[in-house]
Order: sequence, then C-alpha cells, then structure tokens
Amino acid sequence: MPTWVGPVAVYMAQGFEATIVLALACSVASVVIGTILGVAMITELSLLRRAVRLYIELWRGLPLIVILFFVFFALPAVGLRLNALSAAGTGLSLWGSAVVADNVRGAIQSIPRSQFEGARALGLGWITTMRLVILPQAVRRLLPPTLNLLTSLIHGTSLAAQLGALELLESARRSIQRLVLDLGQPHSLPIFATVMIVFFAVCYPLILLSRRLERRLHV
Repeated sequence: MPTWVGPVAVYMAQGFEATIVLALACSVASVVIGTILGVAMITELSLLRRAVRLYIELWRGLPLIVILFFVFFALPAVGLRLNALSAAGTGLSLWGSAVVADNVRGAIQSIPRSQFEGARALGLGWITTMRLVILPQAVRRLLPPTLNLLTSLIHGTSLAAQLGALELLESARRSIQRLVLDLGQPHSLPIFATVMIVFFAVCYPLILLSRRLERRLHV
C-alpha cells in the first residue's frame, strides 16, 4: 500500500465525520422547525399563514448554494458572523425546514376531513386534535419524504466545501493539493472515487428504505 494512503484516509475520515454530523444536525433542525411551520400553515390566522408561505417560497425558490453564500458572505454585513461549518448548517436548515414545512402541510391536509370533524364532535380542542388525532396519522405519510430530505441534505453538505468547511469533499480536495506539493502527483482518481463510493454507500440505503416505505404506505 502506498505510504500516502494512510494519512489521506485519516484526514478524509475527519471530513466524513463532519459531513455526517452536519447532515444529522440539519435534519433535526429542519424537522423541528418545519413541523412547527407546517402546522402553522393550517391555522385560521391568515397573517401567520402568509408569513409562513413567504418563508417556504423564499428558501425553496433559491438555489442552495446561493443560500449558503448569503449566510456566509452577506450576513456579516449586519453583524452576524458564522464560521464556514455553522454557515453551511444554517443555510441547509433554512432550505430543509422550508421543504419539511410544505411536506407537513400537505400531509395534514391529506387527512380526511372527517377526522377533524370527529375530534371536534368529541369536544377536543385544536391543539389536542392535532396532537392526538391528526399528527400521528400524518407522520406515516411524512416518513418517505423525510428520508429523501436526509439524502438531499447529505448531498448538500458537499456545497459546504465552497465555504471552506472541512467536510468530506473539502478534505479530499485538500488532500490532493497536499499530495501535489509533497509528491508531485495528485492521485485525484482514487481520492475522488472514494468520495463517490462513500456518498453512494450512505445515501443509497436511505433511497431504498424510502421506496420500501412508499410501497408499504400505499398498500
């Protein structure tokens, strides 16, 4: 085995760890914030619904790289400075929460109206109806798109390299630069092939699981 493989593997393992942590943190933030916003979309408060709709349309309508650049390069103009990894996490969470919010809204509205009317007939309040009747049914419909979102966020972490964050892709790029300086050869083919294999190995099982859940939920 070439002597450069070991150090490069250790360095890329650090980048992979950052990729997974970033994707999981953004997924949790997206689900929590998106669920709250999605529920707010079906309230009777028209002003609140319009504000949430503006949030969804804004962050879903922008390319993800533009959102990351806005957070990292533009927000310091108003005194909000974030390091590269935090800026990437913020941008990914803004986009992800908008996606989840729209998914939650759609899942809730897909519940038969009779469920709402039955809960009202039992004297349940709006919050209790959502917590005990509607959301438990909506969660089943949300599982496949949530897994798809996690896959998209894992993919999106690679854009953090554009901000200089040390995730998997950036660790590969820096390793190639270091090998050029030390050995005069980049060894880019095996390094980038490794990046592709790692992303595929992580994301493909999630895709298969999402498809399986979709089939089961349509039975």
